[in-house]
This record gives sequence, structure tokens and C-alpha cells, in this order.
Amino acid sequence: MFSKILIKLIDQAIVPALLLVAVRMISVVLISNQLGIPYVVGPAGLTFNNPQHYLTINSYSILSIFVTLTIGLSYVLIKTFVFHNSHVDPQTTATIFSLRLSHFIQNSFDLYSQGVIWISYLYLMLLMSGVMALFGLLFPWVFYTGLVLGVITTIMFVIDVEREINLNAMEEDSFDYYEDDEDVLVLDFGDDHV
Repeated sequence: MFSKILIKLIDQAIVPALLLVAVRMISVVLISNQLGIPYVVGPAGLTFNNPQHYLTINSYSILSIFVTLTIGLSYVLIKTFVFHNSHVDPQTTATIFSLRLSHFIQNSFDLYSQGVIWISYLYLMLLMSGVMALFGLLFPWVFYTGLVLGVITTIMFVIDVEREINLNAMEEDSFDYYEDDEDVLVLDFGDDHV
């Protein structure tokens, strides 16, 4: 049987994957139409007569995927920094609950699993775009742009994970009142007579 964690990760990975496939297809058609580059739809998919046209369309389409991944990761990062249940501000919590948007406040497992999925897709695209740039199927600046976006979003994600680890460490230290049985003080107010 599959574990609940694996099923949840697969469930959370489906929507971003479908979004990225849709962005790829729509961006190829829109960019081709915008730049006036002719293409033929056939059994092999979209074909371009000129290799330079393919290079241009492929580069801008991959760039649109990087932008989509950055927007998705930014959404997850905003949720981790602002709406993370372990360090959400009480005033923000009250406002969110008064607006009946309590589903925005999420726990670490949900936020970090979403972040890992988006970052995984980002690094997969970085790997693919690096190979494409190496073989001349993509403008190199698109790969470098994706690399910069990937490094920035990964650093932001790691900062929040470290913040969460520090909060958990502080929480364990500050709320452990009874480490030794010798330090326990019992107050006795006498007999209970009515």
C-alpha cells in the first residue's frame, strides 16, 4: 500500500504539472502568433520551417515556464512567510478568520511539500533548459535567467525552513518546565474541610 505522504505529494504535484504543460502549449501558440512565425499543426505536433524560428519560440516558451514556476513558488513562499501556522502574527490570524479565509493558514507539512514540488519542477526545467542551451535549442540567457530565479527562490525557501527549525528548537527549550523531578514545587494549602 502507498503511504499517505506519498499519495498527498502525488496529489499536490498534479495541478502544477498540468499548469506547466498548459503554459507550454499556450505560450508556443501565442508567441508564434504574436511574432508572426508560421507553424504547421500535424501528426508530429507543431512544426516550424525555419530552425531560427524554432529557437526563438522554444526560448520564449521556456522563459514563460520559468515565470510560471517563479509565480507558483512566490505564492508558496508568501504562504510560508506570512500564513505559516507556527509563526503567523495573531493580528493577521484574527483578520484572516474574520474574512473567513482560514484555509490560508497551513501547517509545515502542507507548505513544505508544496514548496518541494514547485522547486523540483524548477530544477527539472533548469536541467532540461541547460541541455537545450548546450545543444543550441535555447538561448543561453533563458537558462541563466531560470538559474537566477531558482537560486533566489531556493534561498528564500531555505530561510523559512531554518526559521521553522529555530522556532521549534526555541519552543522545546522554553516550554520544558519539568526537566528534573527535584525542582518541582508543590503548594499545600491545608486540609479541605467544608
